[in-house]
Amino acid sequence: MKKVIATTMAAFLVAQVASAVSASVDIASAYVFRGTTFNDGLVVQPGIEGEVAGLTVGAWANVDINDVGGDDQVSEIDLYIGKDLGSVAGWDVSAGYCEYTYPGAAGNGESELSLSASGALGGVDLSIGAFANVAESATPNYYEVSTGGSTALAGIALDYGIAAGYFDTEASDTTGFGYAAYSVSYDTGGGSLSVTYVDELDDDVVDVTESVVFAYGISL
Repeated sequence: MKKVIATTMAAFLVAQVASAVSASVDIASAYVFRGTTFNDGLVVQPGIEGEVAGLTVGAWANVDINDVGGDDQVSEIDLYIGKDLGSVAGWDVSAGYCEYTYPGAAGNGESELSLSASGALGGVDLSIGAFANVAESATPNYYEVSTGGSTALAGIALDYGIAAGYFDTEASDTTGFGYAAYSVSYDTGGGSLSVTYVDELDDDVVDVTESVVFAYGISL
């Protein structure tokens, strides 16, 4: 039933944003999300996004290549919506909602609300986000801070990003910071090549099993 709902909603979103739609496809050596490895083999991750009545709407999926023909090949379909709330003290604020669905896992799914802000602090561009699993709590249980920019190495233009995730956990003797991710990407002109290193900060929070992820992304 989840798969039917997700597919129907995705088709509706595409129809609504057809005049201003953008699409992307990533091929990655693994699927790692917030420090946790969901698949340690090759994956394809298509996405589509557009604008409807001032809202950002989109759909994203994860396809496990090492499970071709299996019931779990399309292991995840996410549907999301976002809204820019304007600027507060020089920071751009937005809110979002995401429905995570797992077609091969009957009855399983998650609904998440988010609030994020992006701006500059001490000359450094920052993005800060708070995320709440609706089924578990009305207050945020995951926070993420990230920064990024562009640089040149040996005359090669590169983009870089750094992110760290904090989990509101009941585990004792932990900082709550589970992982940090460091990424570098290169625009080939036809797509983007990237490598991400995922650093385990606290194994009581996140057990990082796939620390290096290579990816190639195309925007359509």
